[in-house]
Amino acid sequence: MRFISKLAGVARPRSDVFTYLFESRRSYPADRILYREDDSKATLTLSELEHRSRQFATILVERFNIQVMDPVAILASDSIYYPIVYLGILAAGATVQLIPLQKELAVQDVVARMKAAGSKLLITNSTMQDMANEASQILSGIPVYDPSKDETAFRDETLEFHGFNIRDHNNAESTVGFLNRTSGSTGGKMKTVITTHSHFIAAMEATVRTAPQNTDPDNDVWLSTLSLGFFINAKLNIGLNILLGIPVVLMNDPFHAANFDIIGRHRISFLFIPPPVAISIAGMSVEDAKKVDVSSVKWLLSAGATMHEGVSKAVSKNLNDTHLDLEWGTSETLLIAMQMDGHSSPAGSAGRLVNGIEAMVVDTYTGEPVGPGVDGEILVRNSAARFAGYKGDQAANQSTFDGDGWFHSGDYGSIDANNNVFIKDRMKELIRVGSGYGVHISAVELESTIFEHPAVAEVIVTGVPDPRIGLDLPTAFVILSLEWQSRRAEALLSLQQWAQERLVGLQTLTGGFVVVEKFPLIGFKINRRALKALAAATKTMEQTTLEQARVLEQNQQIPDAERSSLMTTTV
Repeated sequence: MRFISKLAGVARPRSDVFTYLFESRRSYPADRILYREDDSKATLTLSELEHRSRQFATILVERFNIQVMDPVAILASDSIYYPIVYLGILAAGATVQLIPLQKELAVQDVVARMKAAGSKLLITNSTMQDMANEASQILSGIPVYDPSKDETAFRDETLEFHGFNIRDHNNAESTVGFLNRTSGSTGGKMKTVITTHSHFIAAMEATVRTAPQNTDPDNDVWLSTLSLGFFINAKLNIGLNILLGIPVVLMNDPFHAANFDIIGRHRISFLFIPPPVAISIAGMSVEDAKKVDVSSVKWLLSAGATMHEGVSKAVSKNLNDTHLDLEWGTSETLLIAMQMDGHSSPAGSAGRLVNGIEAMVVDTYTGEPVGPGVDGEILVRNSAARFAGYKGDQAANQSTFDGDGWFHSGDYGSIDANNNVFIKDRMKELIRVGSGYGVHISAVELESTIFEHPAVAEVIVTGVPDPRIGLDLPTAFVILSLEWQSRRAEALLSLQQWAQERLVGLQTLTGGFVVVEKFPLIGFKINRRALKALAAATKTMEQTTLEQARVLEQNQQIPDAERSSLMTTTV
């Protein structure tokens, strides 16, 4: 059975993204301020945004010889230059490759993303200059450019670039606008998702229809709560806001409880709140929350992971009793479903299928479609634009996208007769890590590194949720090899050092190690839920065990009796 969105359909896109945003926008004055920096108070109007973006496109083409669909990476903190660069890349016909800023980000993460995308140029600013230069050296001198330091970049004599334009659906569907990294568990390979101009526009046409009815573009002010390098945040704050004509406040630091007062200072009406940010807001005291005037808030949106109902209610209470809506999507598909009607969404629902989306639920054993309310793997496709797949990964394309354009989401759940989607679990074992919106890393990649240690006979890595911070902690469950089973404490310390040297940045093994005698099973599959429960159950003893092991190591005395007591141990 096919589930077809009951909302209005979306026309097949016939434009490039840059032209679409500026020609399809709501009619509003060209001098409307669209961006304001909270710290410097610098502003950027609609006319300035369009003009400077086309000037930047000229620089890309004439100075750096950037061609159509050449990937250009952005590694920069948020400022009014960010939307100029982002849109300038699109105006040149090049491909935007976003690298989101996170405190855990390491140069290895930057290099991996750029290698996968085949980046031709790296745009940065003073905040990320050192990391950008280091990545450039590793990548054999890929050029690094900071337009904010180039006094000639936006002078009057710098002409606007008008050499790229799409006016038909075939070109819109075949021209790549964005490359974004995702990690999959299949084969442990990093994947780079292709988003065409057609796909992005179709998603934006659905997104603009999800804005609440009480949206008032002439008076609303939005806040960019995390790095614009997160594609979903850029879609909202360098896309939806332009279509509607709503100004966005840009911050130097990601939004959290400590800078809560920005809401009152700018009369913020909309915030995108991913789960880690929600945890921070939910943990605020009633007294601290009341110190800020939040009466302007009227739309809250979250995505990226399920959220405990208690956290959602606490966030709403601290933000003008505004319902926290949920968006469901993936890097491959962008928007799929949304809680567009807030309070009337059924409990546990990830929202209703949005405009232009079709879905199927298939039995995980037979592959046959099932009806409303029956669990299975959820498949989706966009009726207006075909999903393009992964860059340079034919095996993943064949296993994830079928010949009829269906994307196998890897999410397990059901869809009811009213097109409400219910996600029960992920079929893929991805671990969401990092601050802000977070990113997924592959458990298999971590397992491959750990398995190289001679003490490891078998290893399973999974994310163990930490409710205090709203993130998953990558945790390695290890069965020791025979020769190391009598040296458990020594093995744990050696494994910890091994991981610290080899798993850095976003791949850091923040959950440590748990030594087990065997893995719990459901049929012939590893019961990862049981492993997560085991990690939680051993939380109390982990610190004691680690300290014991370190003391014994310092004394160079690890008696057999002590070793045998470390049957299930967490470091």
